[in-house]
Amino acid sequence: MSPDTLNDLIAERTLTLLETNGNLKQVIVRLGKPQTSPLGSEYYCEVQIVGLGNERASRIFGIDAFQALELSLKYISFRLHHTREESSLTLYCWEEGDDMGFPPLPLK
Repeated sequence: MSPDTLNDLIAERTLTLLETNGNLKQVIVRLGKPQTSPLGSEYYCEVQIVGLGNERASRIFGIDAFQALELSLKYISFRLHHTREESSLTLYCWEEGDDMGFPPLPLK
């Protein structure tokens, strides 16, 4: 799979990354449709984030299609918020400081 493709894409969101030098870049978040795992007893969704370094798609597994989707969205949220906090990057969807359309996970 090339870095710019994802099998059975069901959703894509483009974020804006404001670099420290003032340049604007696009960060693309892609989500694939739930698929049965090769073992047949669970499901997974492919997730890809392009523009933040490692662009390889990850498979997020769940016991059924709903859990695979839910965990994929949590994974995306964690990666984006963690990246933004740890690197002090300005990363947003609609306006600076927004949740990028992926609400942060509650701290426990």
